This record gives sequence, structure tokens and C-alpha cells, in this order.
Amino acid sequence: MAASRPPRVVPGEASESDSEPELLVETTGEAPGAGLKVPGEASETEEEEEEEEQRPKTPPVPAEEPAAVWGGGPSLLQQRLREGTGRLRGAVGSALRHSYGSAARSLGGLGGALSRAQVTAAAAAHCLRLARRDLRAVADTIDIVTACHLLPDIRGQL
Repeated sequence: MAASRPPRVVPGEASESDSEPELLVETTGEAPGAGLKVPGEASETEEEEEEEEQRPKTPPVPAEEPAAVWGGGPSLLQQRLREGTGRLRGAVGSALRHSYGSAARSLGGLGGALSRAQVTAAAAAHCLRLARRDLRAVADTIDIVTACHLLPDIRGQL
């Protein structure tokens, strides 16, 4: 059978049991990061909580302030970010102007086509009204001719 080896603890890995931190202390003599406080980490004892409550709260530092404190202008990174932002704004603005301009031209062309279609439809409707009027006049003339008894009956002579 294999000899039992002490469990290996990888720094930064969560312990799987309560005995692992004790093994780590036994092997190294001191826990790594003992007494080290990580910002945002939960305190492990009530004393630490009391210390945190008594400590004055400092406001967050704005991004521009370190450069102002050192007496220099904006850092190279900030300059590059500003330049990149300016180029990006220009490119987005240009793309929007181009797309809005082409959409406006397309709508203008569609408006012209729509107005021509409306004129054509109105002319077709007028022609249909005239044709209907002429057909009614022809129908009335046919009714008059068929109802008239003064004309000779030519059907019988054929």
C-alpha cells in the first residue's frame, strides 16, 4: 500500500477541511500572509472589526488626481486614452453622418417615387371614371334602341 503523504496546500486555494491550515503552519512554521490585511476582505476577529470601525474613512481618489499631485501633466496613458477617445468619437460621428445622410437621400427618392405613383393613380382613376361614364352612355343608347318600336323589325326578314 502507498504511504500516506501529508496533503499539499497550494497558496490561494480554498481549504477543503479545517485541518489543512494547521498542516501548513506545522510545515512552514508560519502561515503565509499572517497579519496581512487585504482591502475588502472580511475580518476574522472582533478586534479587527473594531479597528476598522475606529479607522477614519478616506474618500476614493479620482483618476486625474495622481498626476496633479506629482506636479506633472496628464500621464502618457491618459493622453493616449484622450486621443483614442477623440478618434473614436470622430469615427462614430462620421459613420452616423454617413448613414443618416444616405437614409435621408433614400427617403427623398422614395418620397419622389411615391408622389409620382400618387399622380399616376389619380390619372388612372380619372380615366376609369371617364370610361365608366362612356359605357353608361353606350348602355343607355342600346336600351333606347332596343325599346323603340318605331324601327322596322329586321330580324324576321333575314
